[in-house]
Parts: sequence; structure tokens; C-alpha cells
Amino acid sequence: MSADLVRWIALGGTIQSVGHDPLDAERYFLTGQTLSPEELLAPVAEYAGPVDVQAWASRPSHLLGWDEVRDLVTHLRAIADHPAPPAGIVVSCGSNGLEEIAYLLWLLYPGPVPVVVTAAMRPPSAIGSDALPNLLDSFAVARDGSAPSPVTVVSDGTVLHPAEAFKAHTTGVDTFSRSAPPMGIIEAHRRVRITGRATPTSPLARRELPSTLPRVSLLESHLDSDGSSVRALAALSEGLVIAGMGAGFVTGAEQQALDEAREAGVVICRAARTPFGPVAPVDGDALRANGLTPQKARIGLSLGLALSLARPELEELLDSTTRD
Repeated sequence: MSADLVRWIALGGTIQSVGHDPLDAERYFLTGQTLSPEELLAPVAEYAGPVDVQAWASRPSHLLGWDEVRDLVTHLRAIADHPAPPAGIVVSCGSNGLEEIAYLLWLLYPGPVPVVVTAAMRPPSAIGSDALPNLLDSFAVARDGSAPSPVTVVSDGTVLHPAEAFKAHTTGVDTFSRSAPPMGIIEAHRRVRITGRATPTSPLARRELPSTLPRVSLLESHLDSDGSSVRALAALSEGLVIAGMGAGFVTGAEQQALDEAREAGVVICRAARTPFGPVAPVDGDALRANGLTPQKARIGLSLGLALSLARPELEELLDSTTRD
């Protein structure tokens, strides 16, 4: 096997979509047309280096579930454990689910073969598409192998940490690059320059993958909430993440409902609606999602409960990375 070989696992999404015309950057998903990974790569194949292509669960990322992601993690682990693994792995998917898929991969994949997750905001059929630039950048980062994390996100010329990157704009090609400080950049001629600090390894990276995940619900606090949403979701859930106002504050009625849920055995995690900054320690009995978006906190708490983590381990998991 070539020392420069990259395994590309293509999950579909905008990066493989075909629009109505070269100006279609918003309604392309209505055509139902897609490119195979080989068709997408063909125009730049001579610049991509050795790539082994594998189509995988090709459908919109927001339709993927735990079963598909678990199978993907199992597959990635098998590739990394092969006696002759590739230099790196690239996973392309839809941008809607990228932040949660990439975070799950970071939580559960230990390396050592680097994994890069990427997507596109404009289909390859559109003028100004970021599909091929992001794909070629991802190949370069996967092949380079110098990123200080076993899983990274590559988009808009930047290398990002999966626990920090999130979709910050519905259509902009800088949707991920604007969301978090870069760990590195991809310069001219696909030269990779890592600038970020060393990051902690996920505490779950080598754990056995659970077959199912317990239900952890997510809701957002809002002015004058009467707590009824908390009660309704708590009755169905083993865990509950509430995205509070500001630094995680909730209404008085919501706090009462949260206290009732906790007494009933529901694990509570406080998060913030705001994308940056810590969660205030206003409720000493609740876990806090420091540095994680509410969506990622829900994933972390669900995995933690599935693996029967003790409270100190859950606290470490939900505070494993922070953003200023």
C-alpha cells in the first residue's frame, strides 16, 4: 500500500450534489441528482494524490442516526488497526450533520491514522463551489498527519477541532471557519501549517461502542417559559440538556421543573444558548456543558450514560475542551 494513500469515505451531501444550473447554490437539493465520488474527483484527480474511494450511506447527513455512525466508527477503527493502513482517512458528509458526526468520531475514534471530516456549502455544479477545494485540502491534511488531534474538521482553508467547530451560517462557505479558532491552515499548493495547541484526547476514544443510546433530550430556555416543556421531555428521558439564556440561566418555573426531574432520576446538564463563554455555576447539582454547544453536550451526555460513567467522568467529558 502506498505510504501516501488516503482512504476517502463519501457519505453524500452537498459536496456530491448537482444543482439546476451554475447559479444554483440554494435549491440544488430539489433536483435529486448526485455525483458518485469518482465523478466528483475526476476533474482534479491528478492533483489529489493516491486516493482509495469508498461510498458509504450516501444520504443527507441530517437523516443519519446512531446506528450508521456507530458502524462508521467501527469501520474507521478497523482501517486504523489494519497491518497496512492508509496514511489518512477523509470522511465527507453533509454540512447539516457535520458538527455532530465529527464530534462523535472524535469522542470514539482513538487513531493513530488521522481522520479528517469535511463538507461543502455549495454543490460542485455551482460557481464558486467549495466542494473540490475542501476535498483536496482534506486529502492534504489527512496525508500530512501533523494535526494534534486524531479527528479534525477541514473547511474553508482551515483545520478545526471537532469539539469546537459548528455550523455558524446557513449558506456561507465560511460557516465552519468562522465558528472556532483554527488549529491550522492550508496554504498555497496544499501545504499544511499547524498552528494550534495540543488538545486532550477524548476520554471515550478506546471504549466499547454501545449498541444503543439512552434518550437525552434537548430544549432551549426562553423568556416566560412555564416549565411545561421541561416536564414533558423529562418524562420521556434519562437525561436532559437545557440551553439557558446568557450563561445558562433559566426561568424560575423551569428551575422548579428541573429540580423535579432530577428528583425523579433524570440527569440534568446546563448549557448556554450563546455560542461562546462558560456556563455559570448557578445550579450546583447540574452538570455543565463548558465549551460545548448544547447539541454536542446532548451527544456527550447520552454516550456517557450509555457507558455508565460516574459523575466525575461525566464532568470531565462535558468539559474536555473549552472555547473562550
